[in-house]
Amino acid sequence: MTAALQRRVRPLLPDWNRSLAGLAVGAAAIAVAARYVAVLLVNAPGYGGVPVAPGLATAASTALVAAAALVVAVTDADPLTGIGLLFVGVFGLLSLVSGAAALPAAAATVLGTATVAAVAGRRLDRVAVVAVALLVAALSVGLASGVGGWTGLRPVASTVALLAIASTPAFAATDWGSLSTADWGAVIGGFAAFAVVVAVGRAVPFVTGAVTLTGTGVVGTSLPVVALAAAGAVTTASAASRTRRWVLLAGVALVAFAGVPASLPRALPFALGIAALVREGGR
Repeated sequence: MTAALQRRVRPLLPDWNRSLAGLAVGAAAIAVAARYVAVLLVNAPGYGGVPVAPGLATAASTALVAAAALVVAVTDADPLTGIGLLFVGVFGLLSLVSGAAALPAAAATVLGTATVAAVAGRRLDRVAVVAVALLVAALSVGLASGVGGWTGLRPVASTVALLAIASTPAFAATDWGSLSTADWGAVIGGFAAFAVVVAVGRAVPFVTGAVTLTGTGVVGTSLPVVALAAAGAVTTASAASRTRRWVLLAGVALVAFAGVPASLPRALPFALGIAALVREGGR
């Protein structure tokens, strides 16, 4: 079905279908980042109100992420990737319509993302393959701990998700075998982010815990792991910006601002972020 849909849609946008997919992923990343900020503002001391309620921001960002997954599904050159993202997008939209679709949507999100990862894994190096495995594991354990009801897995889900985010520089590297090609600016930025998070976490642990809980859904994880995730996200974002790989930047923003994918509003952007990372990492 996806292949037939791709054949119908692609002739309508022969020259800029890839740009359309990139714009869709970028818009989804901006929406998820806006939701993240809205949630933090609402929970901040002295909250004076934000233009959009967090619940509405969550629903809107989830719908936009699902729509972006559908856009990428019909424009991607690989039918299997299209099928995987079609599952993510369609079931993501269904989860907004009915709560009864939550469990099927969670299963479809994991299976669809795993399909995308398996297809892309054929063109990734070994380091990136390990990062992909961590990301898919984080998505699976996170949804099991939330939508699946296995709440005892929540600390494990948080740790795996943060470690997976920390591994995202694997998709930005151009040559792991030669240090001369390393983006030292990005690496230094990552080290600085790690140091800042550790310093702030020790200085104001209550505030740090509140931000990580409300913003990213982290539960029961140590401060160094949180700092590693921040370092990985900053390193990847810096490298992507330097090389103008905007889809890669959107991908790391999606997984970082989504946080622990224990609910569908967090899992859908996490899944789309994985798809963006593996597609760009293989180029």
